[in-house]
Amino acid sequence: MMLSKALLKLEEMISEDMILDSRVHARIIGACGKGICNIMDEFKVDLQFPQSGVADPNLVTVTGSPEIVVEAIDHLLNLEEEYMADVVENEARMAYMKPSGTAAANPEEPRGPSKGFVVREAPWATRSEKASDMSSSEDFPSFGTPVAAAKASPWGPKRFRSDLWLADVSVNSMCQCVFIQTLQA
Repeated sequence: MMLSKALLKLEEMISEDMILDSRVHARIIGACGKGICNIMDEFKVDLQFPQSGVADPNLVTVTGSPEIVVEAIDHLLNLEEEYMADVVENEARMAYMKPSGTAAANPEEPRGPSKGFVVREAPWATRSEKASDMSSSEDFPSFGTPVAAAKASPWGPKRFRSDLWLADVSVNSMCQCVFIQTLQA
């Protein structure tokens, strides 16, 4: 009797193939297969993912009773949609971070010796390595007329007024302002 019930259940089971992007298979399977085990336990279905090197890596087989297989496929498609947003974002980030040029195309190829930081078309790169001529108007152009020397004042030469200082002197806890004048000769 028990054997006949099990046989009836097996006869009612169907296998449905679905297309599930291979980039999300690892996320659906989960760490140590916990994700796929949870789905199989929740929906009472069997999930079979393709082996590597198969012609269609996106083909996933779901086996179980007809109603539950449809629910499991809907659940897997929802997970695929959710995970694909992350996959596309990560791929865009990796494409942005990938170095451009020939080094990215073939990373195993040796680059050769580095020139360091090079400034192209710099003023010093166009001239020879000789010292600049200080009297040359090309190397040191004039920016107007030369400045005339300061005229002598009719009052005599200017003296600096650093000879007048204001100091605070404290004597017996009293403050007195004292002018100290030093004369320059």
